Amino acid sequence: IMDLHHFPLWEQEVHDLLQAHFAELSSCFLGYARSISETSAEDALEMSMSEFKDFVTDCGLITKSCSFELMTNTFVKANATNTADVRAQHADSRKNAAGKTEAQKALGGAKKVSGTNAGGEAKKDQELVLYEFLAMLVRISFWRANPTFGNFGDKAELVPVPQALSEVLNEIILPKAKRETSGQF
Repeated sequence: IMDLHHFPLWEQEVHDLLQAHFAELSSCFLGYARSISETSAEDALEMSMSEFKDFVTDCGLITKSCSFELMTNTFVKANATNTADVRAQHADSRKNAAGKTEAQKALGGAKKVSGTNAGGEAKKDQELVLYEFLAMLVRISFWRANPTFGNFGDKAELVPVPQALSEVLNEIILPKAKRETSGQF
């Protein structure tokens, strides 16, 4: 979340806000991450894209100016394990074929993610863990409150990150999101 407006000036306020609601947010996360289709205990601690869509729908996070496509991009950004590599990959995808070939020669060929027994490329992570979920909530809150931020000629007053997060948590997510309730039995 370092790329959000005025980071790190709001970092302490956001931390304190998330800390105050951590137990409830953890319960909300687990309520969606532990769907019936999970095959392992590890999967029950990760939120897939379909579970995220259920969360967004249940809470009513989608607005006219903040679409599910924007939230999907936020999901992907929160899930990126190395933002420098992601930025480089994005820049590389905008190059033409000749430029890509030159860059690959300079780097000694394309780097692959290791990890499969067959020697192939490993499947990249497509699920959020709790800390990624919390970072995603901060991003979504900011963009819901400031949908035109960064647009040329935008004169709208900027809603600070902590205020945007507080409004989304207290008015939308905490009242509407389902919770993990297995501990009550």
